[in-house]
Amino acid sequence: MTIRALAAEEVTALRDELIALCAQAFCGPPWHEPPRGAVRTVDRLLGRVSVGQRGFRCVAAYDPEGALTGFAAGWRDTALSGGPEAFELAELVVAPAHQGQGLGRALHDSLLAQAPAPRLLLTLDVPELRDRYEGWGWRVVEHRRPEKDRRQFVVMGEDDRPPGG
Repeated sequence: MTIRALAAEEVTALRDELIALCAQAFCGPPWHEPPRGAVRTVDRLLGRVSVGQRGFRCVAAYDPEGALTGFAAGWRDTALSGGPEAFELAELVVAPAHQGQGLGRALHDSLLAQAPAPRLLLTLDVPELRDRYEGWGWRVVEHRRPEKDRRQFVVMGEDDRPPGG
């Protein structure tokens, strides 16, 4: 696998590939999203690109044949913090055939390597996702239920406590 940072225009040019990847990754558990959810996800991401979202970053993973196998993206915003600006890990997507092989962690680490602190993310409040992010150094900061969603989510922040603390 090759992971590389993408410029804004590269992200925009990948719209169809990003939608296909999101549709594959989000159709099964724990997300169970319909295909239109993938379009919304990618269009929201591209909307951030088009307005020149402050601190926008995106990294993508490619297999040896050059096929897109995953991506992670984020930007600076106040939506999750409700106050001071934070870098928000907004998307982390891995093709199902490549899940469980460390690619998600590699994308996560690559994206955050140059991202300023503080850092936040929003994910479904299910053990599978909470446990994964906690294992990567995040902790639950707040529980949320967005207005038009029946599911519970958690806002997570990087755990700055010392190990064992």
